Amino acid sequence: MNCIIGTAKKNIFLMFMIAGFSLQAQQAWFADGYHGGIYGHYPKWQAKFMVDQLKANPGWVINLEIEPETWDTISIKDADNFAALQAYYDKEGRHGRIEFVNPTWAQPYCYNISGESIIRQFSYGIAKTRAYFPNATFRTYAVEEPCFTSSLPQILKGFGFKYAVLRNPNTCWGGYTSAFGKDMVNWIGPDGTSILAVPRYAIEGLSKESTWQTDSWTNSREFIHACFQDGIQYPVGMCFQDAGWDFGPWRNAYQPTAYTTWTDYIERIKDRVEASDWRFTQEDIQPGLVWGAQVMQRIAQEVRVSENRLLAAEKMATLDYLYHNKPWPEEDFAEAWRTLMLAQHHDCWIVPYNGKQGNTWADKVTRWTRSTNRIADEKIFSLFGEAKESAFVRVYNTLGSTRKEKVDLILPDYLKENNLTVIDTENHVVPSQLSLDSRGNKLIHFEAEVSGMGYTTFQLKKTAVSVSDKTEMVWDSNECLKIETNYYSVLFDPAKGGTITSLVDKRNCGAELVMSNRSLNNLKGFFYREEKFHEGAESPATLSVVEDGPLFITVKVENQIAGNSYYQLVTFHKNNPRIDFTLHIDWEGQPGIGAYDHHDNYEATDRRKAFYNDKFKLHVEFPLDKVGERLFKNAPFDVCESELRNTLFSSWDSLRHNVILHWVDLTDQVGERGVALFTDHTTSYLQHDDLPLGLTVQYIGKALWGRDYKVHGPTEIHYALFPHAGDWEKGMVQRESDAWNEPLIAQFSNKLSTSVRNLIETIDSNLEISSAKIENEALIVRLYNSSSDKKPQRIILNGEVDGIEQIDLKGDKIADVAYEKKANGQLSTEISIPQFGFKTLRIKRIKPF
Repeated sequence: MNCIIGTAKKNIFLMFMIAGFSLQAQQAWFADGYHGGIYGHYPKWQAKFMVDQLKANPGWVINLEIEPETWDTISIKDADNFAALQAYYDKEGRHGRIEFVNPTWAQPYCYNISGESIIRQFSYGIAKTRAYFPNATFRTYAVEEPCFTSSLPQILKGFGFKYAVLRNPNTCWGGYTSAFGKDMVNWIGPDGTSILAVPRYAIEGLSKESTWQTDSWTNSREFIHACFQDGIQYPVGMCFQDAGWDFGPWRNAYQPTAYTTWTDYIERIKDRVEASDWRFTQEDIQPGLVWGAQVMQRIAQEVRVSENRLLAAEKMATLDYLYHNKPWPEEDFAEAWRTLMLAQHHDCWIVPYNGKQGNTWADKVTRWTRSTNRIADEKIFSLFGEAKESAFVRVYNTLGSTRKEKVDLILPDYLKENNLTVIDTENHVVPSQLSLDSRGNKLIHFEAEVSGMGYTTFQLKKTAVSVSDKTEMVWDSNECLKIETNYYSVLFDPAKGGTITSLVDKRNCGAELVMSNRSLNNLKGFFYREEKFHEGAESPATLSVVEDGPLFITVKVENQIAGNSYYQLVTFHKNNPRIDFTLHIDWEGQPGIGAYDHHDNYEATDRRKAFYNDKFKLHVEFPLDKVGERLFKNAPFDVCESELRNTLFSSWDSLRHNVILHWVDLTDQVGERGVALFTDHTTSYLQHDDLPLGLTVQYIGKALWGRDYKVHGPTEIHYALFPHAGDWEKGMVQRESDAWNEPLIAQFSNKLSTSVRNLIETIDSNLEISSAKIENEALIVRLYNSSSDKKPQRIILNGEVDGIEQIDLKGDKIADVAYEKKANGQLSTEISIPQFGFKTLRIKRIKPF
């Protein structure tokens, strides 16, 4: 009996000891919640499950990252339970137990799309969420996937966000952010905007048991103790469960741990800790997608085409609305953006093969972008009415500055059999050239000068003899093709695969751009079944000149690599230093291309994976001479100078930012000259000791989740080189990239009394019109500045207005913008925008002339 009593006393004593320890143990926090949506994953029972679990677990709170379009479906198919979720959110209030932390329409990665696309993701997503949750607030941005980009601070602040979270602990398949700091950081964007953020702590390592998690995903005892030892006073973990997981509150190994919304956590500690400044760069995002896989390549190309077309269509519809009082097609544009935004969904890029045959993410992207393109094209080609058998051509410029560039136009049947001359508004003949495209369409190309955000009208006249201006070219004794243009002296060597062995920049001190004994535009990759590298330069090629005239010359290179036929088209312009390339590969079967054959031994937990190593993928080489000491790359509303001397990695725990969005630029150390590379899709670039620059073309083999990434028909990509004087800024690389992505648009038109019109002119060519559209009868113009010149930028408006305001991304007024009326009736205004910043103007009741 005494023994029993003594044992009982000991147990009571131990219980008090444990309770006392718990009371004295340091507190930790955990951000639980759900991620997904109707397109990703969201079962019908999810709404009921969340409400039931919240009621059953009074200490539990959730952060929601749900695709806003989900509510359109759930409000109908699960109406009662969804109504219960709405009521629970309203009852708890803005400081309650449910917080919306990512309202973007389709949860995009952000770093792989345009800045304007990111803004629309938030704008449409917030509106849709508030349609079902009118009291919804958006104060903290947090995500499960690595949905980050460097310019997010100014975008988030523009929408009224106050805080952000820079980690994605449970889903790092596609990458992660750098580890930095302690409790809080001031996340500083490229324009200087700062937002208070929770980082992935400097001590927050990558999981040793997986290749998709960091240490904070369960609040393990080891992780929390490591936080305290490092001086982190208020450690917090995070796991957004996939919608459809039925665990309820996520279990935390460390106690005491309190569940929290992100906003509540940040506002609880922000005045108790000193936040360190973090000038977060684009290279602090370390993605790990399957760059070079053909399915990814096509998705990226389709998204890029739609982004370019839709923004151009909005700008042209703006002109039509203002010049001809056409109704603003708000519903059509909203639908076009909806399908484009869905194509930007992160799952499209990381699990493109998921889904049933014919309905994979990749299949959906094709359907979605085709829908966007159809709407955009309807708007572009219906402007100003239908022209029947017209000889007048109107050329539109959707950028803000004046351009003088080549424009392309398919000729209708009534003009196909005639030689043509192009006449400008002053009755001068402009240089032109005829050609056939790959589909047999007859095209006319001519040089057009068009002012910013406007159009100029040209006339086609039938002539007996076409204009001819042949390029100077010779075949030397070694059967090399030498071409002389206004800009370059070029040498193609058919014995080295038709690669360019010399490229002399005549307008930049006669500099040779190709390294000695190297080949520019060489195709190279490791074919793992043969266990060897193959390259185009090892096979003799056939060269031919397929186009030659007053505007451009195109050389065709026909060759093979490892038994696969390919051709390259290389176009030199007579009045533009840009060199355009098309690469087309016809595959024989499924050749394996990559670091090694992963088919028999793929394990998801292996850190090393073949698809990480770009050096072994098929790539195009650019061995550029005496440039490459510095590399710059653009990002959404940003240009980042790389701190990497080598982009290569082969394992999940050593990811590096190797992403080319629109361009990368190599310059010498002092910025006297450089060469930019443009690409028609987001992919990866190479840079290592033996090669200053390469472009990823193809990976064929096992990748994420053991999926076999194959080729499905031919590969065709487009890219360009743009040599320039000075660094990327002085060389106008951003402007040239804008022009490459938004080319002049020509279409036949009835002759109108006004042959030239110009709405907006940005005097500084580094000031970009990111978008222009109509809202509530006002012209909304967003301007992006890539110039480091701190002087105010001047803008000219051709019209009368009732006023100009600067507004935020919510549409709220920030300040009036002063302007003056010039003697010729034009309005002139000056605005100050920091480098890599943007501002949005609302121009009220503009009446253009």
